[in-house]
Amino acid sequence: MSKTFLSRRAFGLGAVATFTLPRQTLAQAKTLTALGHRVHQTAATTGPGGDATEAFRKASGANLNWVTFGDVNAVHERLLREASLAETSIDVAYLVNGRAVPRNLKLFEPLDAFLKDAPIEAFEDFAPGLIAPLKVDGALHGIPVRHATNALIYNEALLEERGVSKLPTTFEELVEVARKLTFKREDGTQVHGLAFTAVFASNFLTFSRCLGGDYMTADGKLTANEPPMVKALTILADLYKAGVLPRNFATVNNEEITTWMQQGRAAMTINPFARLVSYNDPAKGKYGGRFKSLLPPMAADLAGKMAFAPTVEFWSLMIPKNAKQKPLAWEFIRALSSKAGTTAMALNGNGPTRISTYADDKLKAAMPYAADEAAALKASRIHLPAFDEQARAHDIFIEETQAAVLGRKPPQQAMDDAVSRVKPLLG
Repeated sequence: MSKTFLSRRAFGLGAVATFTLPRQTLAQAKTLTALGHRVHQTAATTGPGGDATEAFRKASGANLNWVTFGDVNAVHERLLREASLAETSIDVAYLVNGRAVPRNLKLFEPLDAFLKDAPIEAFEDFAPGLIAPLKVDGALHGIPVRHATNALIYNEALLEERGVSKLPTTFEELVEVARKLTFKREDGTQVHGLAFTAVFASNFLTFSRCLGGDYMTADGKLTANEPPMVKALTILADLYKAGVLPRNFATVNNEEITTWMQQGRAAMTINPFARLVSYNDPAKGKYGGRFKSLLPPMAADLAGKMAFAPTVEFWSLMIPKNAKQKPLAWEFIRALSSKAGTTAMALNGNGPTRISTYADDKLKAAMPYAADEAAALKASRIHLPAFDEQARAHDIFIEETQAAVLGRKPPQQAMDDAVSRVKPLLG
C-alpha cells in the first residue's frame, strides 16, 4: 500500500503553528503524567505523522511522563484505583467507553467549564455517537480520541469465484450472498460465507441493526425480545444450521478469523475497518489487496426509512477529579484532539474521532477505505448504553444469543430470558 506523508519534522512544525496555549500555562516547566495503553503512547508520539505531543510540550514547557500497560484491564484497574484516592499523580488518562458508566464518569472532572474558557477546535467535528456516552447528569467528562468502528469485510476474489457480480444492496441480498459464498473446494476445504467472533455483542448488533434490532435503546429500554432482534437471531440460527457460520462458531477467536480470511476459508466477517490492513498484507496470504469494506445494508422494508448504525468502541481522554494539574491536563487534551493532533495520530495508526480527518489526502493515501470508515463513524452508535452493571448485562446477552444461534433455545425464548435476567441489573 503506497503512503504519502509529511515528514515528522515538517508536520511537527506545522502543528506548532496551529496550536497555542494561553499565557498563564507558560509560567513554569512541569511534568504531566498520562496513563493509558501502550498503543496510546505510540499513536501519540511515533510514526509517519510525527509526535502529536510536540506542540503541547513546546508551548507549555512541560515534560510528559507516560504510564502505560499492554492490557486494557490493567489500564482501568490502575486508573480507577488512582481516581478513587484523595489525591493522584495521574494528570490525564484514557478510558474506554465500556468503562464509561456513571459511577466511573463521576470520578473525572466535568469538562464544560474548560470547553467554555479554552475551547477545543471545531468541537462539532467529532462523531456525535462518541460524545453522548461521555455525559452524566448533562455534564461532559471526556473527549474521544481513538475509535474502532465495525464494518462488513469481504474477499472480492471469492465473490468473483462464486459469480457474485454486484454487492448486496439489501439485508436480504446479503443473506443470500452469504449462502452462495458457502461451499466446499475440490480439495475438501470448507469455505464459510460468514464468520465472526461470538463473544462480542457488537458483532451480533452489526447484523441485527440491519433489521432495526437492538438489545437496548440508548436511553436504556430493553428491546432484545422485540421482533427485529428475534428475527435477526432466527436468521443467524438458520445460517448456522446451513453451515454458513462455522461449526465452532461459539469458540472461534479473532486471530483464527484473521487466518481464515487470509486463507480464503471465510468470505465475509464483521470486524473493525483497521483489520483491513492485516487482511490485505500480501505476505500473510494469497488474497492481499482483495479485501474490501461494506456498510451493511438495511432490510428492504427499512431502506430509506432508517439509517444503519454501525457499532463502535472508543477511548477518551479524561482528567481525574483528584488530579493536581487540571489546566495543564486540559491543554494536553486540546492539543491531541485538535485537527492537527488528530491527523498526526491517525497517520500513526490511530482511529481518528473527527469526521474531517478522513478527507486528509495523506490519510486517504494510507487508507483506501477512508471514505467508508468516515461514513460509518458518522452514523455509529455504541453497542450498549452505559450503566453500572453493563458488563454483566453484556455477558447475559451473549449467553442467550449463543443459545439461540446454536439451536439450544428458540430465539424468542432466549431473548425473553435475556430481558428477564438483565432487567434487575438496571436498578
